[in-house]
Amino acid sequence: MVTLDDGNACVRRYACEALGKITTKTATSEVINRLVSALGDDDEYIRMSACRCLGEMSEKVATSQIINQLVIALEDGHVGVREHACEALGKIGKKAATKEVINRIISALRDNHEHVKMSACRYLDKMNEKAATSDVINQLVIALEDESAGVRRYAYEALGKVGEQAASNEVIDRFLMALGHDHDDIGKYA
Repeated sequence: MVTLDDGNACVRRYACEALGKITTKTATSEVINRLVSALGDDDEYIRMSACRCLGEMSEKVATSQIINQLVIALEDGHVGVREHACEALGKIGKKAATKEVINRIISALRDNHEHVKMSACRYLDKMNEKAATSDVINQLVIALEDESAGVRRYAYEALGKVGEQAASNEVIDRFLMALGHDHDDIGKYA
């Protein structure tokens, strides 16, 4: 645990990564608190590693404090931190499907970076009907027009899992158009 306080950023980063690999044995309150603290580190790679590690611990860390800290990380200035915060929230599961989290994920769908948008779609895909608000569906429909094939793919997958709430004429028309789409395998995901 001393290595998480090391003056060398590389040592702190490797300590976070090592904890992520042995999470089943390390999910103590002390480790979790240190990882939450690492979310505020000056080094973006340490913040990214802390998000990844907390995501690997998933249900063991599913407290409102951890979820709130990961939600704050969705606003981080580094794209990798935002991406891994989305992924971690998705791994935590339905406990992270609160209205506040879903609203922040909707904001992540409008991020400038495709990896953040893809992670946001994957989060919504895991939440199924729990995230099926009209705002979510509208943002996923907008994501169907994204320039990134990856974002479009995950938006289709998420809309498919949201259930009947997404079954508007517009969404159905988009799926039908995508079925004839031969670029980037989009038709396969529709």
